Amino acid sequence: MTTAGLGLERKTRAGEDVDTMRRRLQYQMRKRGILETDLLLSTFAAQHLHQLPRDELADLDTLLSNIDWDIFYWATGRTQPPEDVAAMPVFQRLRAHASERGPTIVRMPDLDPAQNGR
Repeated sequence: MTTAGLGLERKTRAGEDVDTMRRRLQYQMRKRGILETDLLLSTFAAQHLHQLPRDELADLDTLLSNIDWDIFYWATGRTQPPEDVAAMPVFQRLRAHASERGPTIVRMPDLDPAQNGR
């Protein structure tokens, strides 16, 4: 699978277990570089990351390879995502999360040490 719009191949991390994948994705969702995307993705991670199956985690990993503003605009409905992104169940969850949250997010949620294995 290529990353939407960029022609990048999805990186596979052989031997990565689901817990390690969740921790890595949680970090990547909090440290994007653009505050709006950080807030959207970190609150999504806090609510949904622990329950996503492996295939949706893999799709999320692919989605996170895209440009921050693209992810933000796609999730908030400002621009149409590419068909492969729009078809991802995890993206549909993210879009629903973005519409539920509205403009009230003011800070990232705290990390839960119990979920991070610490």
